[in-house]
Amino acid sequence: MNLITKNFYALFAAAITFNTNYVFAEQSTIDSIELASQQHNLSELTEIAKNAAGYDAALVNYRLAIAHNIMGETEKALALLDIAQTALLDDKLDADKSEANALLAQVYGYRISIKPITGFYYGIKSNNALNNAVQIDKSNPRAHLVKGIIALNTPSMFGGSKQQALSSLNESLIRYQNDNNDGYKWGQAEAYVWRGLTYLALNDVQKAVQDWQTSLDLAPNYTWPKILINKNKQ
Repeated sequence: MNLITKNFYALFAAAITFNTNYVFAEQSTIDSIELASQQHNLSELTEIAKNAAGYDAALVNYRLAIAHNIMGETEKALALLDIAQTALLDDKLDADKSEANALLAQVYGYRISIKPITGFYYGIKSNNALNNAVQIDKSNPRAHLVKGIIALNTPSMFGGSKQQALSSLNESLIRYQNDNNDGYKWGQAEAYVWRGLTYLALNDVQKAVQDWQTSLDLAPNYTWPKILINKNKQ
C-alpha cells in the first residue's frame, strides 16, 4: 500500500471517528421531532430515535418519555430519560452549551414530575443546569421556557411561583422572536401553552385560551392546545 493510499485510509478513519463522537443537531431533525411530538405520533418518534445521536437523541428521547408517561408507562419513561440524560452529559457531545444545559434541566425536572420523591436530588441538578444555560446565553428562549415550566410546577414551599413562571415565559416568548439558533429551534408553540396554563393557574381563563389559540396558529396540528381549548371554553 503506497503512502497516498495509507494517508487516504487514515483520513477516512479519522472522519468516521469524528462523525461518531461529534454529532451536530440539524434543524430538519428537530422539526420532525417536534411535529411528531405535537401530534403524539409515538411510532414516528420511535423511528427518529433509531438513528438520532447527540442533542437530537436527547430531545427525541425526552419527547418519547413524555408520550410513554402519558400512557402510564412510567418505568419506560424513566428509561428514556436516562438515554436523554446520558446523551447530554457525554463529554464528547458537541452541542451549544446553553441549549444542552437547558434541555438537561428539563430532563431532570420531568424526572421529578414522574417520581416526586427524587425532587431534592434532581431539583439541585436541574437548577444548576438551568443556571448554566442562562449564564452562557441569556438570550436563549428555551432556557427561559424551562425556567418558567419549573417555576409553575414547583410547589411554592420549595420556591415555585406562578408570577415567576409568567415572567420567565414572557421573557421566553420575547426571545423567540429573534431565535436564530438553527439546529436547536423548538418550543415556541409549547411556550404559549405553558403561559396559557400559567394564566389558568392565575384564574385568567380568557388570556389562557388566547395563548392556546396562538399556539395552534403556530402549530395547527398540536393536540395539547386543542384539548385545553375544548376543556376550558367559556
